Amino acid sequence: MDVDPAEWERESNLMDFDVVVVGSGAAGLSAALEASAAGSSVLLVDGQGCTGGSSALSGGIVMAAGTSVQRKAGIEDSAEQLFRDYLLFNQYKVEPALARRLAYGGGPAIEWLIDLGVEFHDQLMFAAEERAPRSHVPKMMGFGVIDVLQSRVREKPSVEVALGQRVNRLLVKEGRVVGVAVDDDELTAGAVVIATGGFGANRALWPEHLPSIAASGSAAWYIGTDGAQGDAFALGAQVGAAVVGHDRSLILPTPDFFSNLEVYFPGWLVMVNRAGRRCVDESTSYAVMQLANQQHGPLFAVLDDAAKRAAQPDAPPQYKQSIPGTEGMTLPSNWTEPNIDDAVAKGKMRQAGSLTELGRLLGVDPAGFAASVERYNTNCADGADPEYFKDPKFLRPISTPPFYGAELRMGILCLTSKGLRIDEHARVLDRSGGPIRGLYAAGECTGGVLGDVYMGSGNSYANCVVFGRTAGQSAAALASELAEAAV
Repeated sequence: MDVDPAEWERESNLMDFDVVVVGSGAAGLSAALEASAAGSSVLLVDGQGCTGGSSALSGGIVMAAGTSVQRKAGIEDSAEQLFRDYLLFNQYKVEPALARRLAYGGGPAIEWLIDLGVEFHDQLMFAAEERAPRSHVPKMMGFGVIDVLQSRVREKPSVEVALGQRVNRLLVKEGRVVGVAVDDDELTAGAVVIATGGFGANRALWPEHLPSIAASGSAAWYIGTDGAQGDAFALGAQVGAAVVGHDRSLILPTPDFFSNLEVYFPGWLVMVNRAGRRCVDESTSYAVMQLANQQHGPLFAVLDDAAKRAAQPDAPPQYKQSIPGTEGMTLPSNWTEPNIDDAVAKGKMRQAGSLTELGRLLGVDPAGFAASVERYNTNCADGADPEYFKDPKFLRPISTPPFYGAELRMGILCLTSKGLRIDEHARVLDRSGGPIRGLYAAGECTGGVLGDVYMGSGNSYANCVVFGRTAGQSAAALASELAEAAV
């Protein structure tokens, strides 16, 4: 059932729930369902007017290993291999206990979603450059997952939903979190789960928590919902919660031609750094591209007139990766001739009659740039890229003037990864590393699960579902323990 926002004040004095879940994205919905399945009465409360949050706008892709979807596709994989890959990719800068829970919980999360009614495409994607494809793509993307989760929530008589109510206070008694409040309206509960999402929509928090995106200035924009205000910071501060993951997020490079979410680059582009040197396979995943920009940036995308003329809006973008379910769709690309010409006219892309002049205009070392292009053109003629092993089908020489180049800026903020520190049971930890009794958290509002570099497609959604389920189960167990002790 739904709680009418107008009746919140009247009802709040009468309600008493085993578990309160704050936030209704994939993490919050998963927590509510699992707490209900464990026998708890649940209130799911959200400050927005509808459920789903940024989870409903996302691709909904879930990274997992050892699943029935993989086995059906003939893919051999395991949670242990994902765990090891996850630690190595993140250079052990994530907490191993959380990484293990994520890796081992991903497969069961996929089966749980399937049992609930979520449909996945048979074809899987590579999250980044891992040994086996692990990205499970749901039909109807993120909305398809949220539609199923919220439908199952509404079928549960033990779960009530209150929308348009922004929780701004935790209730604490004798060191234990015992409920929540919206201003003066208080509601008690056996346990509370914070699943309020990230802080991408709150630009005022960027300089303190995410200076990398703040430095991008006008090129920076957030793709999620307005509800991502960073409420977990204020709620956690009320009880001395630890915060981890400074400056962690998924930020995609963009030429800033216009606000366009293009997660991959056409493979035929060439990218160089300030020294004029290539640093990456230009067709690689956005996870690796983020890493390349962090290590070598800023990078500059360059092309010649022949490539520009070939890049017509009605031609399919030449990406290395394809997303199941998008076959035949013409997605907007920055790298089409009309958009390139418009960017030149606006001064967002440089045009020059020679490579030396283009290097000078871009602020790239002309000699190093010319040498890199000469080697690249030789590789194109040979049909192989011995430096970065780009697929030969993307190798096109840069030889036809005029030449074009644009600086790539880390500007598209997809998600934030700084938040409340949790343990493998989704318990929120205080600054000394001990659990804050009665308080749990899951999803984008937590820190420590996602590392300095995003693992790849499905990393965040797996985090939401796996730890959302964990938080719901853990909160229900505590509520049950407290109820038994009171008898």
